[in-house]
Amino acid sequence: MTNEKYVLGIDVGTTGTKSILFTTDGEAIAHAYRPYKLSNSKIGYSEQNALDFWDAITATVREIGESYDVRENVLAISLSTQGGTLVPVDKEGNPTRPAIVWNDARCVSEREKYLSEVGDRTTMYEKTGWGLGLCLHALEVRWLRDNEPETFEKTYKFLSVPDFVSMKMTGKCAVDFSNAGINQTVNVRKKDYDEELLKFMGVGEDKLPTLVNSGEIIGNLTKNAAEELGLSESTVLVAGAHDQYAVALGAGAVKDGDILIGSGTCWVVTAISKEANFESGLAQSRSAVPGLWGSSRSLATGGVCLEWLRKNIAKSDSDGEIDYDTLNREAEGLSAAEDGLFFIPFSARASRSVFKKATFTGLDMSHNRFHLARAVMEGVAFQIMWIMESFKRKPSKDGILLSGGASKSRLWTQILADIAGEPIRISDIPDLACVGAAILAGVGAGIYKDFSEASCKFSHNETVVNPNPEKAVIYKTLFEKYKKQADILVEMYNGN
Repeated sequence: MTNEKYVLGIDVGTTGTKSILFTTDGEAIAHAYRPYKLSNSKIGYSEQNALDFWDAITATVREIGESYDVRENVLAISLSTQGGTLVPVDKEGNPTRPAIVWNDARCVSEREKYLSEVGDRTTMYEKTGWGLGLCLHALEVRWLRDNEPETFEKTYKFLSVPDFVSMKMTGKCAVDFSNAGINQTVNVRKKDYDEELLKFMGVGEDKLPTLVNSGEIIGNLTKNAAEELGLSESTVLVAGAHDQYAVALGAGAVKDGDILIGSGTCWVVTAISKEANFESGLAQSRSAVPGLWGSSRSLATGGVCLEWLRKNIAKSDSDGEIDYDTLNREAEGLSAAEDGLFFIPFSARASRSVFKKATFTGLDMSHNRFHLARAVMEGVAFQIMWIMESFKRKPSKDGILLSGGASKSRLWTQILADIAGEPIRISDIPDLACVGAAILAGVGAGIYKDFSEASCKFSHNETVVNPNPEKAVIYKTLFEKYKKQADILVEMYNGN
């Protein structure tokens, strides 16, 4: 055992929690992961047991503690979290019902009530930076008030994941601004709760968490939390960030003009800037680094499409599900869009609407499952580049940062570089959300004087994938064909 000092970066995601122990020199030395489940009991419903978040945190931290002397030596903890998940709790911090997850879609009636009582579709966006949908806290708290009045009345606080965890750790409910805007309770420009939204929800500020900046100390661990985690009461919890902004911080996307593509189940394009850009129509959030903003837009099914193909189409009776290495290797030497084979993903955005169906076009008798796999990779890349056009800005001269599953695929990364016509930068550290959380922990605890020093401590190597000039020219023409097909098909499928 050693007396070396540490920070903990914890990523509380939608399907599981990962904790990573870092030395104060920025070296990742131990990690642990615990999955948990989503519940979809009704059409449009998406729920979780919020105690699963806490159980996963305590289990992963204790697992790390089996190999390292963390009890007295972890100086600070910070979190990367899923955003927009509602966690109602009682005074003891126990959930009063299952958490309503960010991708829930039950609030159809509540959206109509919002439009009749508060304003048109633009008011929510102008206040919170996020458009009016069928979920997130403003609508969900109103749903509870109207549909589960007993739950509504016995709820002490309406929280999200970071403030629920902060309550469990410190006894204080605090949420950072990168998450608060997504919750749709805060005027993100004024950095304060919005009275009109709270009136619609039927709650006062006393029912909601304290608002803090990312990197601000929330408090020390309580005696009970320290015992459950196997840590000391001297350990501090530092306000973290929404996972996309924790990843951006971990990847080094911390200056005006940096663009990050996060490629998980959902693919997200995030651009960092000095000022908000509400004129763009893109989601606007406070960044993990105070003073910076982020614009973002997502393709909800970016990673789902290839997984669907791998599990349902690209298999045979003899080999079953094909692993990703085989899929990449076999698809690398083939052509898809160049041969007229295109794929438009589920939930893709065309010029005039959102695509309700996915489709392949241009299938030929010569095409096999690996042609389809390449078509899916190209289709997702085309769609992401179309999303990037709405940002109306070029990436920095260093290129585009890529994190997540696609960064592990040499083929998919090269396709992105060729379609973008820009270098793609990949970190050698796969868990950038935990890195970003650890940086916030260190800065907040005063281990590092600022984010610049912290980023140097947590610096990592990058692989740069440059576009193939000949392929970039070919893909430029094919990109226009993709967009034309998507526009035609969205009208056919959506009945416009």
